[in-house]
Amino acid sequence: MSILKNFFLVVLNLVGELWTGVFHRNPDFYDKYTVTKSRTGYVFFVALSTLVTIGIVAWFYVRIYGP
Repeated sequence: MSILKNFFLVVLNLVGELWTGVFHRNPDFYDKYTVTKSRTGYVFFVALSTLVTIGIVAWFYVRIYGP
C-alpha cells in the first residue's frame, strides 16, 4: 500500500507542477535528459498516470470490499 501512496504523491506533485508552471522554469532545472518537449506530452503523462492510479485504487477497493 505504501507503493500506491508514494505513486499517488508523485502524481499529485506532477499535477501541482503543471499548475505552477507559470514560473517558466527551464526543463533542465529538473532533469538534463528530459524526453518530453511539449506541454501536451506532459499533460498526457499526468492524465495517464492519474487514470492508472484511479484504476489501481478502484481495483484494490473491489478486491477488498467487493462481493
